[in-house]
Amino acid sequence: MRLIVTCALSVLLIGAAPRDRGVALYADALRVFAPSLAPERAHALAARVMIESQSAALDARLIVALVAVESSWNPHAVSRSGARGLGQLMPQTAAGLGVDPDDPEANLHGAVEHLAGLLAHYRRLDPQAQYEHALAAYNAGAGAVDRYGGIPPYPETQLYVRRVIRLWRRLCGL
Repeated sequence: MRLIVTCALSVLLIGAAPRDRGVALYADALRVFAPSLAPERAHALAARVMIESQSAALDARLIVALVAVESSWNPHAVSRSGARGLGQLMPQTAAGLGVDPDDPEANLHGAVEHLAGLLAHYRRLDPQAQYEHALAAYNAGAGAVDRYGGIPPYPETQLYVRRVIRLWRRLCGL
């Protein structure tokens, strides 16, 4: 529990890097996940991540980790189940959020709003469980998480939650 709380609160406790420097650092990270991203495109997406995560009061590193696991920062990714774009939004989820899943900036906005909503849905839980449940719901749906009272027994979802949290911790330097 302490590791997620430490990572989630570290932005508040130590402050963020100056905006231009922070965007450049995030852009470099995105290019590690997606080397084919042009530097200017990585910079634009990094700036969008910072804006969206700040607006939703989420750690930008969590969003970077989630998108890296979802699509490896490929804005044109489409899953077998029909999830689209950077945040791999299902068409009905994107429609409910009022975003175009094929527009990378809109997709990032939708992914952040969707995750923020899931975190709010599980706010009554301790922080570790809250993040685990929200990430599991992002992958498998809140209905499945609620039905099982936690991370569903789906190997894909269990691996997904571990991968996002592990990458988020690495990005936090933990």
